[in-house]
Amino acid sequence: MTLKKNQKDLFKKNGYLIVENFIKKNTVNKLRKLSYDLFRGKYETKIAPDKIKNQNTTGHPKQLCNIWKSDYSFAQLILSKQIAKLALELTGWKGISLNQDSLFCVPPKTGGVTMHQDEAYQDWNVPGKIITVWIPLTDVDDKNSSIKYIIGSHKWKTMHKPLQKFFSGKNYKHSLRHLSQLQKNSMITINAKAGSIVFHHGRMWHGSDLNLSKKDRIAISVHLMPSNSKFSKKIKSSSFLMRYKKFTTNEMDENFFPVIWTRNNLSSKFIKRLKN
Repeated sequence: MTLKKNQKDLFKKNGYLIVENFIKKNTVNKLRKLSYDLFRGKYETKIAPDKIKNQNTTGHPKQLCNIWKSDYSFAQLILSKQIAKLALELTGWKGISLNQDSLFCVPPKTGGVTMHQDEAYQDWNVPGKIITVWIPLTDVDDKNSSIKYIIGSHKWKTMHKPLQKFFSGKNYKHSLRHLSQLQKNSMITINAKAGSIVFHHGRMWHGSDLNLSKKDRIAISVHLMPSNSKFSKKIKSSSFLMRYKKFTTNEMDENFFPVIWTRNNLSSKFIKRLKN
């Protein structure tokens, strides 16, 4: 699969692009079921995710980071060469590495991700560039906490500081108060079927409202970075991913930051050995 010129132009203009029906229905159903296993602490590889939030609580959004280490089926999706190739078409980079993934479960009457930019959290690496792939495993719309974008905001020069509170409920717009560029009707909500994928630019302002439906909203957010990324020499803010920084080098270990695909057709060797 390759992108058409008009798709690339839309991404460049608006900052996001929806690719519908990317994942087969039976695969989506399998991943959705596996999501609940992961949130219950059942890890196929016996390796826990890097970050676990609200795993054993009810009435709160749940988040797991780097589930690619914990489940082979999710690893195949997150480390998909096809997704990486599309990301390269949109970015023009020479190669794609995984930065991190996050699996979210947003129960009814919860949620509200504060509007933010993904690259605001990347001062721990250089060049600090990100393209995000948002993958809903349930149908999403304005009623069940689908992702919201401010169209064209990836072109703004403003970069916000990392948020103190990621989930802010119905006050998810509070981070936009001082944005002079914000215009009426510039915010849109993604309506998409489960199995679609949505790319957005690392500087794109995005977030989500409360889940007003009666069902959980489940989605994966995959942050991808250039394959030549390294740890920063000077760290301004801490990241849990800094645990993989070696004392003697700024190079990133591919066991923790896999190279998914490059224009020279290279990838981390272990990806090919992932279980089917």
